[in-house]
Amino acid sequence: SGQWAQSSQTSVAASTGAPVVRPGAMSDGVAEVSSSSTAAAAKVASVVPSSEEEMISRHLAKQRAKRKSRSKRLQFQFLFKSAAFLVMLAVVLITKYATEWYEGYKAAQNGTAIVEPVESDPVPQFIKDQKEGEL
Repeated sequence: SGQWAQSSQTSVAASTGAPVVRPGAMSDGVAEVSSSSTAAAAKVASVVPSSEEEMISRHLAKQRAKRKSRSKRLQFQFLFKSAAFLVMLAVVLITKYATEWYEGYKAAQNGTAIVEPVESDPVPQFIKDQKEGEL
């Protein structure tokens, strides 16, 4: 709470233009005056616009900055979501491939697995059953 009190005293002094005396800065009865108070007072004076045109131009500049930051934020959000989707897709596909490979590997290691004989005749059965001349 001491830090808050010190910062509030600084802001009050800066707004009034009074010099700020830092606590514990007294040495030999002479107070050290903070140079930041004069800089803060100058900053407060420079923030106040002198005309309506300056107010409008500053407001428009703030609008442009907000719009630009919102656009960048949406761009990075889209990029992050796209990258997360691609990573998850890769995980799913790799898992699927590994599962299929492991099932084939496990079946090959099984000595009781029934292996179907491969026919050497490339002619399908429905053509063999068909009599010549019939459709």
